[in-house]
Amino acid sequence: MGVELGKGDGGKPRERVEPLPQVRTDGALARTTPPPAPYEKREPSVPAQAEPARGVSPQALGLLTAAWTAGWIIAFANGVWWLGLVMLMVNGPLFGYVRHRGVPWAGGERRARRLERHRARALRHQGTPLQGPPAPQALPDPVSQAERALAGAVVRSETSGGRIDAESVELVREVDHLLRPMLAQLRTREADPQVRHDLETLAGEHLPRTVDDYLVLPDDYAHEHRTSAGTTPADELRSQLQLLVEGCRQLREAVLARDVDRQQQQSRFLESKFRKSDLDL
Repeated sequence: MGVELGKGDGGKPRERVEPLPQVRTDGALARTTPPPAPYEKREPSVPAQAEPARGVSPQALGLLTAAWTAGWIIAFANGVWWLGLVMLMVNGPLFGYVRHRGVPWAGGERRARRLERHRARALRHQGTPLQGPPAPQALPDPVSQAERALAGAVVRSETSGGRIDAESVELVREVDHLLRPMLAQLRTREADPQVRHDLETLAGEHLPRTVDDYLVLPDDYAHEHRTSAGTTPADELRSQLQLLVEGCRQLREAVLARDVDRQQQQSRFLESKFRKSDLDL
């Protein structure tokens, strides 16, 4: 690349642009610049959709403009010049706002923003399982609890390793033999509330507590210690179990007597309803 000194440039060197070299191939001139890029087909661009107009319709705008114009004309005609002047001054800004934003008190824009917020919230929570209120926990069945407590007392008395004598174990078994059928009847038929309470208390509280209170005592203390009445804890256990057996028998008699009374009432009802009188021929 050559450099020429110009006179009109204040002595500054001026670069001289040399032409690009040309290459001759087969008698024709060839360009040394790279060939243009190949044509690539592109999809036509889709114009962005215009946002829906938030203003009022042209018909509504025309009616509103006519009413507003008539208003300030009437104000001037009746001598209320200050009202007409105010209406005339705010005419342009007011209708420009209404044309683009809508009527302020219509709440269209506010309603649209609220819908957008609801839509965005729904998209954020999409796919998240809705958690309803927790299911109420089922209350434990008192009958089942009483039956389990009764069975546990029997097992503890039978596996005490001789700490409870054979006579007391037999008394525990007799209590179980009396209570278990009556507890089973509570599942299939209605019973008197007091009878139900007595059954649950005998099976779930009295018998287990009697057995457990005795088993917490050491074996030698339970058989050798004498109370002020001259009895040992083993004797006290035996007498308590006998009282429980007697209470279960009385309860069983009361339940059976009530069943017999109910049966007799049914017999009297059937006789009065279906037995023919001697006068009926």
